[in-house]
Amino acid sequence: MAGELDLQIRLLHDAVNANVPQQLAYVLLDANPTDAQLQNVQAPLNLALVLDRSGSMNGAKIHNLREATKLLIQHMQPTDYVSIITFDDQVDVLVQAQPAQNIAQLMQVVDSIQDRGGTQISLGLQQAIDQVRRNFDPGRVNKIVLLTDGNSWGDEAACQALAQQAGQQNIPIVALGLGLVNVAPAAPGMPAVMGMSDDWNHALLDALGNVSGGTSELIQTPQEIAKVFQTILATSQATVVRNAELTLRLAQDVMPRQVWQTLPLISNLSQRAISAREIQISLGDIDKTTGKQILAELILPPKPMGKNRIAQAEIMYDVPAFGLAQQIVRADIVIEYATESPINPQVMNIVERVSAHRLQTQALSDAQAGNIPGATQKLKAAATRLLNIGESQLAQDAMQEANNLQQQGQMSSAGTKRLNYGTRKLTQQLDPNAGNPPPQP
Repeated sequence: MAGELDLQIRLLHDAVNANVPQQLAYVLLDANPTDAQLQNVQAPLNLALVLDRSGSMNGAKIHNLREATKLLIQHMQPTDYVSIITFDDQVDVLVQAQPAQNIAQLMQVVDSIQDRGGTQISLGLQQAIDQVRRNFDPGRVNKIVLLTDGNSWGDEAACQALAQQAGQQNIPIVALGLGLVNVAPAAPGMPAVMGMSDDWNHALLDALGNVSGGTSELIQTPQEIAKVFQTILATSQATVVRNAELTLRLAQDVMPRQVWQTLPLISNLSQRAISAREIQISLGDIDKTTGKQILAELILPPKPMGKNRIAQAEIMYDVPAFGLAQQIVRADIVIEYATESPINPQVMNIVERVSAHRLQTQALSDAQAGNIPGATQKLKAAATRLLNIGESQLAQDAMQEANNLQQQGQMSSAGTKRLNYGTRKLTQQLDPNAGNPPPQP
Protein backbone atom coordinates (compact mmCIF):
# COMPACT_ATOMS: atom_id res chain seq x y z
CA MET A 1 0.00 0.00 0.00
CA ALA A 2 1.29 3.49 -0.80
CA GLY A 3 0.30 7.06 -0.10
CA GLU A 4 -0.09 6.96 3.70
CA LEU A 5 2.45 9.79 3.99
CA ASP A 6 2.55 12.85 1.76
CA LEU A 7 5.87 14.65 1.22
CA GLN A 8 5.88 18.22 -0.12
CA ILE A 9 8.91 20.39 -0.93
CA ARG A 10 9.15 24.19 -0.82
CA LEU A 11 12.24 26.34 -1.42
CA LEU A 12 13.07 29.80 -0.12
CA HIS A 13 14.16 30.62 -3.68
CA ASP A 14 12.98 28.50 -6.61
CA ALA A 15 15.84 29.98 -8.64
CA VAL A 16 19.34 31.10 -7.64
CA ASN A 17 22.07 32.97 -9.46
CA ALA A 18 24.07 30.90 -11.92
CA ASN A 19 27.84 30.47 -11.49
CA VAL A 20 27.89 31.90 -7.96
CA PRO A 21 29.88 29.82 -5.42
CA GLN A 22 28.76 28.79 -1.94
CA GLN A 23 25.10 29.79 -2.07
CA LEU A 24 22.84 28.72 0.79
CA ALA A 25 19.53 27.07 -0.10
CA TYR A 26 16.73 26.66 2.43
CA VAL A 27 14.53 23.63 1.72
CA LEU A 28 11.28 23.07 3.64
CA LEU A 29 9.89 19.53 3.74
CA ASP A 30 6.35 18.85 4.97
CA ALA A 31 5.49 15.22 5.84
CA ASN A 32 1.84 14.60 6.68
CA PRO A 33 -0.29 11.45 7.01
CA THR A 34 -2.96 11.94 4.35
CA ASP A 35 -4.55 8.53 3.82
CA ALA A 36 -8.30 8.91 4.37
CA GLN A 37 -8.48 5.68 6.34
CA LEU A 38 -5.82 6.95 8.75
CA GLN A 39 -8.05 9.82 9.78
CA ASN A 40 -10.24 7.33 11.64
CA VAL A 41 -7.31 5.50 13.28
CA GLN A 42 -6.55 6.08 16.96
CA ALA A 43 -3.24 4.68 18.13
CA PRO A 44 -3.38 2.34 21.16
CA LEU A 45 -1.46 3.67 24.15
CA ASN A 46 0.77 2.37 26.91
CA LEU A 47 1.33 5.33 29.25
CA ALA A 48 3.07 5.65 32.58
CA LEU A 49 2.31 8.83 34.54
CA VAL A 50 5.12 9.82 36.91
CA LEU A 51 3.80 12.51 39.24
CA ASP A 52 5.68 14.64 41.75
CA ARG A 53 3.93 14.68 45.13
CA SER A 54 6.71 16.45 47.06
CA GLY A 55 5.87 19.09 49.66
CA SER A 56 6.29 21.96 47.20
CA MET A 57 3.32 20.57 45.22
CA ASN A 58 0.90 21.59 47.96
CA GLY A 59 -2.19 23.67 47.33
CA ALA A 60 -3.25 24.52 43.78
CA LYS A 61 -0.51 22.38 42.22
CA ILE A 62 -1.54 19.06 43.71
CA HIS A 63 -5.24 19.85 43.28
CA ASN A 64 -4.87 20.67 39.59
CA LEU A 65 -2.59 17.69 39.08
CA ARG A 66 -5.25 15.34 40.46
CA GLU A 67 -7.98 16.88 38.30
CA ALA A 68 -5.82 16.83 35.15
CA THR A 69 -4.87 13.19 35.72
CA LYS A 70 -8.50 12.15 36.15
CA LEU A 71 -9.48 13.99 32.97
CA LEU A 72 -6.69 12.28 31.02
CA ILE A 73 -7.78 8.83 32.20
CA GLN A 74 -11.40 9.56 31.29
CA HIS A 75 -10.34 10.29 27.70
CA MET A 76 -8.29 7.13 27.29
CA GLN A 77 -9.71 4.10 25.48
CA PRO A 78 -10.55 0.89 27.39
CA THR A 79 -7.88 -0.92 25.37
CA ASP A 80 -5.16 1.56 26.41
CA TYR A 81 -2.79 0.72 29.25
CA VAL A 82 -2.07 3.16 32.06
CA SER A 83 0.05 3.12 35.19
CA ILE A 84 0.41 5.85 37.83
CA ILE A 85 3.56 6.35 39.88
CA THR A 86 3.94 9.06 42.53
CA PHE A 87 7.23 10.10 44.08
CA ASP A 88 8.80 12.39 46.62
CA ASP A 89 11.91 11.02 48.33
CA GLN A 90 10.06 7.70 48.21
CA VAL A 91 8.03 6.10 45.45
CA ASP A 92 4.66 4.36 45.19
CA VAL A 93 3.11 2.60 42.22
CA LEU A 94 -0.47 3.66 42.84
CA VAL A 95 -1.79 1.96 39.72
CA GLN A 96 -0.01 -1.06 38.26
CA ALA A 97 -0.06 -1.12 34.46
CA GLN A 98 -3.60 -2.09 33.46
CA PRO A 99 -6.28 -1.33 30.85
CA ALA A 100 -7.99 2.02 31.41
CA GLN A 101 -11.32 0.38 32.19
CA ASN A 102 -12.28 0.64 35.84
CA ILE A 103 -12.55 4.42 35.72
CA ALA A 104 -14.31 4.92 39.06
CA GLN A 105 -11.63 2.97 40.91
CA LEU A 106 -8.85 4.83 39.11
CA MET A 107 -10.49 8.15 40.05
CA GLN A 108 -10.47 7.16 43.72
CA VAL A 109 -6.79 6.28 43.57
CA VAL A 110 -5.91 9.60 41.95
CA ASP A 111 -7.94 11.50 44.59
CA SER A 112 -5.76 9.89 47.27
CA ILE A 113 -2.58 11.65 46.08
CA GLN A 114 -1.25 13.98 48.78
CA ASP A 115 1.85 16.19 48.89
CA ARG A 116 4.77 15.28 51.19
CA GLY A 117 8.54 14.89 51.37
CA GLY A 118 11.40 15.83 49.05
CA THR A 119 12.15 15.14 45.38
CA GLN A 120 13.95 12.17 43.81
CA ILE A 121 12.89 11.78 40.20
CA SER A 122 14.97 8.66 39.53
CA LEU A 123 12.75 6.61 41.86
CA GLY A 124 9.70 7.39 39.75
CA LEU A 125 11.47 6.88 36.41
CA GLN A 126 12.72 3.42 37.35
CA GLN A 127 9.24 2.26 38.26
CA ALA A 128 7.77 3.86 35.13
CA ILE A 129 10.15 2.00 32.84
CA ASP A 130 9.26 -1.26 34.56
CA GLN A 131 5.54 -0.60 34.19
CA VAL A 132 5.70 0.34 30.50
CA ARG A 133 7.83 -2.71 29.73
CA ARG A 134 5.11 -5.01 31.06
CA ASN A 135 2.86 -4.24 28.10
CA PHE A 136 5.41 -2.92 25.62
CA ASP A 137 4.23 -3.40 22.06
CA PRO A 138 5.79 -1.75 18.96
CA GLY A 139 2.24 -1.23 17.69
CA ARG A 140 1.40 0.91 20.74
CA VAL A 141 2.57 4.38 21.66
CA ASN A 142 4.73 3.52 24.67
CA LYS A 143 5.48 6.66 26.65
CA ILE A 144 6.38 8.07 30.08
CA VAL A 145 4.87 11.40 31.17
CA LEU A 146 6.85 12.98 34.01
CA LEU A 147 5.71 16.09 35.90
CA THR A 148 7.79 17.80 38.58
CA ASP A 149 8.05 21.24 40.16
CA GLY A 150 11.39 20.82 41.92
CA ASN A 151 15.05 19.94 41.68
CA SER A 152 15.92 16.29 42.06
CA TRP A 153 18.43 15.94 44.85
CA GLY A 154 21.53 13.78 44.49
CA ASP A 155 20.27 11.57 41.66
CA GLU A 156 20.63 13.57 38.43
CA ALA A 157 23.17 11.12 37.03
CA ALA A 158 20.80 8.25 37.82
CA CYS A 159 17.96 10.14 36.09
CA GLN A 160 20.00 10.57 32.92
CA ALA A 161 21.09 6.92 32.96
CA LEU A 162 17.45 5.86 33.23
CA ALA A 163 16.49 8.20 30.37
CA GLN A 164 19.17 6.61 28.23
CA GLN A 165 17.84 3.18 29.15
CA ALA A 166 14.32 4.27 28.25
CA GLY A 167 15.52 5.58 24.90
CA GLN A 168 17.28 2.31 24.12
CA GLN A 169 14.00 0.51 24.79
CA ASN A 170 12.00 2.95 22.61
CA ILE A 171 10.17 4.48 25.57
CA PRO A 172 10.33 8.28 25.16
CA ILE A 173 9.92 10.56 28.18
CA VAL A 174 7.82 13.73 28.09
CA ALA A 175 9.36 15.78 30.92
CA LEU A 176 7.16 18.60 32.24
CA GLY A 177 8.43 21.34 34.53
CA LEU A 178 5.80 23.16 36.59
CA GLY A 179 6.60 26.72 37.69
CA LEU A 180 4.48 29.53 39.10
CA VAL A 181 4.17 32.86 37.30
CA ASN A 182 5.64 35.96 38.96
CA VAL A 183 6.88 39.37 37.88
CA ALA A 184 10.56 39.88 37.15
CA PRO A 185 12.22 43.32 37.44
CA ALA A 186 11.78 45.39 34.31
CA ALA A 187 14.67 46.67 32.21
CA PRO A 188 14.96 50.46 31.99
CA GLY A 189 12.30 51.76 29.65
CA MET A 190 10.66 48.33 29.32
CA PRO A 191 7.43 46.99 30.87
CA ALA A 192 7.58 44.40 33.62
CA VAL A 193 8.40 40.92 32.35
CA MET A 194 6.49 37.85 33.41
CA GLY A 195 8.78 35.11 34.65
CA MET A 196 8.74 31.94 36.74
CA SER A 197 9.87 30.78 40.13
CA ASP A 198 13.15 28.92 39.84
CA ASP A 199 12.04 25.63 41.35
CA TRP A 200 13.07 23.05 38.75
CA ASN A 201 16.08 22.23 36.60
CA HIS A 202 15.28 22.79 32.95
CA ALA A 203 18.67 21.45 31.82
CA LEU A 204 17.91 18.10 33.49
CA LEU A 205 14.39 17.87 32.04
CA ASP A 206 15.70 18.79 28.58
CA ALA A 207 18.29 16.03 28.89
CA LEU A 208 15.69 13.46 29.97
CA GLY A 209 13.57 14.30 26.94
CA ASN A 210 16.42 14.43 24.45
CA VAL A 211 18.24 11.29 25.58
CA SER A 212 15.06 9.20 25.62
CA GLY A 213 13.79 10.40 22.26
CA GLY A 214 11.02 12.40 23.89
CA THR A 215 10.70 16.09 24.71
CA SER A 216 10.38 18.56 27.56
CA GLU A 217 7.99 21.40 28.19
CA LEU A 218 7.20 24.23 30.56
CA ILE A 219 3.87 24.46 32.38
CA GLN A 220 3.67 27.99 33.78
CA THR A 221 0.68 27.66 36.11
CA PRO A 222 -1.18 24.79 37.81
CA GLN A 223 -4.27 25.68 35.80
CA GLU A 224 -2.41 24.74 32.59
CA ILE A 225 -1.68 21.13 33.64
CA ALA A 226 -4.99 19.78 32.30
CA LYS A 227 -4.51 21.45 28.89
CA VAL A 228 -0.97 20.09 28.54
CA PHE A 229 -2.05 16.59 29.59
CA GLN A 230 -4.90 16.64 27.06
CA THR A 231 -2.53 17.79 24.30
CA ILE A 232 -0.12 14.97 25.09
CA LEU A 233 -2.97 12.46 25.05
CA ALA A 234 -4.45 13.75 21.78
CA THR A 235 -1.06 13.82 20.06
CA SER A 236 -0.28 10.29 21.25
CA GLN A 237 -3.62 8.99 20.00
CA ALA A 238 -3.00 10.68 16.62
CA THR A 239 0.42 9.07 16.16
CA VAL A 240 -0.22 6.85 13.15
CA VAL A 241 3.15 6.90 11.35
CA ARG A 242 6.04 5.39 13.30
CA ASN A 243 9.84 5.10 13.10
CA ALA A 244 10.23 7.61 10.28
CA GLU A 245 13.75 8.05 8.85
CA LEU A 246 14.65 10.85 6.44
CA THR A 247 17.47 10.27 3.95
CA LEU A 248 18.81 13.18 1.91
CA ARG A 249 20.73 12.07 -1.21
CA LEU A 250 22.78 15.06 -2.31
CA ALA A 251 23.94 15.93 -5.82
CA GLN A 252 27.65 16.27 -6.56
CA ASP A 253 29.30 19.01 -4.45
CA VAL A 254 26.09 19.90 -2.56
CA MET A 255 26.88 20.01 1.15
CA PRO A 256 24.53 19.92 4.14
CA ARG A 257 24.93 22.62 6.77
CA GLN A 258 22.15 22.04 9.29
CA VAL A 259 18.81 20.25 9.45
CA TRP A 260 16.06 21.56 11.72
CA GLN A 261 12.73 20.20 12.79
CA THR A 262 10.26 23.09 12.68
CA LEU A 263 7.05 21.24 13.58
CA PRO A 264 5.78 20.22 16.04
CA LEU A 265 8.67 21.98 17.87
CA ILE A 266 11.83 23.68 16.66
CA SER A 267 14.91 21.55 17.31
CA ASN A 268 18.30 21.01 15.74
CA LEU A 269 18.32 17.45 14.35
CA SER A 270 21.45 15.34 14.40
CA GLN A 271 22.45 13.83 11.07
CA ARG A 272 24.39 10.68 10.29
CA ALA A 273 26.49 10.32 7.15
CA ILE A 274 25.75 6.98 5.52
CA SER A 275 27.86 7.62 2.42
CA ALA A 276 29.82 10.45 0.85
CA ARG A 277 26.63 12.05 -0.48
CA GLU A 278 23.90 10.69 1.81
CA ILE A 279 22.81 11.75 5.27
CA GLN A 280 20.14 10.18 7.47
CA ILE A 281 18.00 11.94 10.06
CA SER A 282 15.66 10.21 12.51
CA LEU A 283 12.20 11.79 12.50
CA GLY A 284 10.62 9.35 14.96
CA ASP A 285 6.82 9.25 15.06
CA ILE A 286 4.47 11.45 13.04
CA ASP A 287 0.96 12.34 14.19
CA LYS A 288 -1.87 13.23 11.85
CA THR A 289 -2.68 16.55 13.54
CA THR A 290 0.63 18.40 13.05
CA GLY A 291 2.78 16.12 10.90
CA LYS A 292 6.52 16.80 10.72
CA GLN A 293 8.14 19.79 9.09
CA ILE A 294 11.86 19.89 8.36
CA LEU A 295 14.09 22.80 7.29
CA ALA A 296 17.31 21.73 5.56
CA GLU A 297 20.13 24.18 4.92
CA LEU A 298 22.16 23.12 1.87
CA ILE A 299 25.28 24.78 0.45
CA LEU A 300 25.14 24.83 -3.34
CA PRO A 301 28.09 24.66 -5.75
CA PRO A 302 28.34 27.05 -8.74
CA LYS A 303 26.53 25.81 -11.84
CA PRO A 304 25.63 27.19 -15.29
CA MET A 305 22.10 28.19 -16.16
CA GLY A 306 19.47 25.45 -16.11
CA LYS A 307 17.38 23.32 -13.76
CA ASN A 308 19.24 20.96 -11.45
CA ARG A 309 18.21 18.29 -8.98
CA ILE A 310 20.22 19.25 -5.92
CA ALA A 311 18.94 16.42 -3.71
CA GLN A 312 16.36 13.71 -3.28
CA ALA A 313 14.42 13.36 -0.03
CA GLU A 314 13.27 9.90 1.01
CA ILE A 315 11.28 9.00 4.12
CA MET A 316 10.99 5.38 5.26
CA TYR A 317 8.22 4.72 7.79
CA ASP A 318 5.91 2.17 9.41
CA VAL A 319 2.11 2.22 9.76
CA PRO A 320 1.27 -0.33 12.49
CA ALA A 321 -2.49 0.14 12.09
CA PHE A 322 -2.24 -1.22 8.54
CA GLY A 323 0.47 -3.77 9.33
CA LEU A 324 2.91 -1.89 7.08
CA ALA A 325 6.66 -1.60 7.63
CA GLN A 326 9.41 0.25 5.77
CA GLN A 327 7.15 2.09 3.38
CA ILE A 328 8.87 4.75 1.28
CA VAL A 329 7.92 8.16 -0.07
CA ARG A 330 10.34 10.21 -2.20
CA ALA A 331 10.51 13.71 -3.63
CA ASP A 332 13.13 15.42 -5.78
CA ILE A 333 14.51 18.80 -4.71
CA VAL A 334 14.99 20.83 -7.90
CA ILE A 335 16.30 24.37 -8.20
CA GLU A 336 16.89 26.53 -11.24
CA TYR A 337 20.21 28.27 -11.82
CA ALA A 338 19.39 31.55 -13.54
CA THR A 339 18.65 34.82 -11.74
CA GLU A 340 17.63 34.68 -8.10
CA SER A 341 13.85 34.51 -7.77
CA PRO A 342 11.78 36.33 -5.14
CA ILE A 343 11.63 34.64 -1.77
CA ASN A 344 8.79 32.35 -0.77
CA PRO A 345 7.23 34.39 2.08
CA GLN A 346 5.92 31.33 3.97
CA VAL A 347 9.35 29.69 3.97
CA MET A 348 11.00 32.99 4.95
CA ASN A 349 8.67 33.33 7.92
CA ILE A 350 9.75 29.91 9.16
CA VAL A 351 13.45 30.66 8.55
CA GLU A 352 13.10 33.81 10.68
CA ARG A 353 11.54 31.86 13.54
CA VAL A 354 14.21 29.18 13.44
CA SER A 355 16.85 31.94 13.42
CA ALA A 356 15.37 33.50 16.56
CA HIS A 357 15.47 30.15 18.35
CA ARG A 358 19.03 29.50 17.15
CA LEU A 359 20.22 32.89 18.38
CA GLN A 360 18.85 32.40 21.90
CA THR A 361 20.36 28.90 22.19
CA GLN A 362 23.71 30.22 20.99
CA ALA A 363 23.44 33.06 23.51
CA LEU A 364 22.88 30.59 26.33
CA SER A 365 25.88 28.56 25.20
CA ASP A 366 28.05 31.70 25.03
CA ALA A 367 26.90 32.79 28.49
CA GLN A 368 27.74 29.40 29.98
CA ALA A 369 31.18 29.61 28.38
CA GLY A 370 31.77 33.06 29.87
CA ASN A 371 31.46 34.95 26.58
CA ILE A 372 29.20 37.67 27.97
CA PRO A 373 29.62 40.17 25.09
CA GLY A 374 28.82 37.47 22.51
CA ALA A 375 25.80 36.24 24.46
CA THR A 376 24.49 39.79 24.91
CA GLN A 377 24.84 40.56 21.21
CA LYS A 378 23.00 37.39 20.21
CA LEU A 379 20.15 38.03 22.65
CA LYS A 380 19.66 41.52 21.27
CA ALA A 381 19.65 40.12 17.74
CA ALA A 382 17.11 37.50 18.84
CA ALA A 383 14.96 40.26 20.36
CA THR A 384 14.96 42.14 17.05
CA ARG A 385 13.89 39.05 15.11
CA LEU A 386 11.22 38.20 17.66
CA LEU A 387 9.83 41.71 17.45
CA ASN A 388 9.82 41.52 13.64
CA ILE A 389 7.65 38.39 13.68
CA GLY A 390 5.24 39.83 16.21
CA GLU A 391 6.48 37.99 19.33
CA SER A 392 6.66 41.08 21.54
CA GLN A 393 6.63 39.27 24.90
CA LEU A 394 9.51 36.98 23.97
CA ALA A 395 11.34 40.00 22.52
CA GLN A 396 11.01 41.72 25.91
CA ASP A 397 12.28 38.59 27.63
CA ALA A 398 15.34 38.51 25.36
CA MET A 399 16.11 42.20 26.03
CA GLN A 400 15.65 41.65 29.77
CA GLU A 401 18.18 38.82 29.70
CA ALA A 402 20.59 40.89 27.61
CA ASN A 403 20.41 43.55 30.34
CA ASN A 404 20.89 40.88 33.03
CA LEU A 405 24.06 39.75 31.28
CA GLN A 406 25.41 43.30 31.03
CA GLN A 407 24.57 44.19 34.62
CA GLN A 408 25.02 40.88 36.48
CA GLY A 409 27.13 38.74 34.14
CA GLN A 410 24.52 36.00 33.89
CA MET A 411 21.03 35.22 32.62
CA SER A 412 18.24 34.59 35.09
CA SER A 413 17.00 31.03 35.33
CA ALA A 414 13.39 32.13 34.91
CA GLY A 415 14.14 34.16 31.78
CA THR A 416 16.21 31.34 30.35
CA LYS A 417 13.27 28.98 30.72
CA ARG A 418 10.85 31.38 29.09
CA LEU A 419 13.11 31.88 26.08
CA ASN A 420 14.14 28.25 25.84
CA TYR A 421 10.63 26.85 25.78
CA GLY A 422 8.96 29.84 24.15
CA THR A 423 11.16 29.99 21.05
CA ARG A 424 10.77 26.24 20.47
CA LYS A 425 7.07 26.86 19.79
CA LEU A 426 7.43 29.77 17.39
CA THR A 427 6.20 27.71 14.44
CA GLN A 428 3.14 26.30 16.21
CA GLN A 429 -0.23 27.62 15.04
CA LEU A 430 1.55 29.55 12.30
CA ASP A 431 -0.78 30.51 9.47
CA PRO A 432 0.46 28.49 6.47
CA ASN A 433 -0.65 31.37 4.24
CA ALA A 434 1.24 34.00 6.22
CA GLY A 435 3.35 36.37 4.18
CA ASN A 436 6.52 38.20 5.07
CA PRO A 437 7.12 38.98 8.73
CA PRO A 438 5.87 42.47 9.57
CA PRO A 439 8.54 45.17 9.39
CA GLN A 440 10.19 46.33 12.58
CA PRO A 441 8.40 49.35 14.01
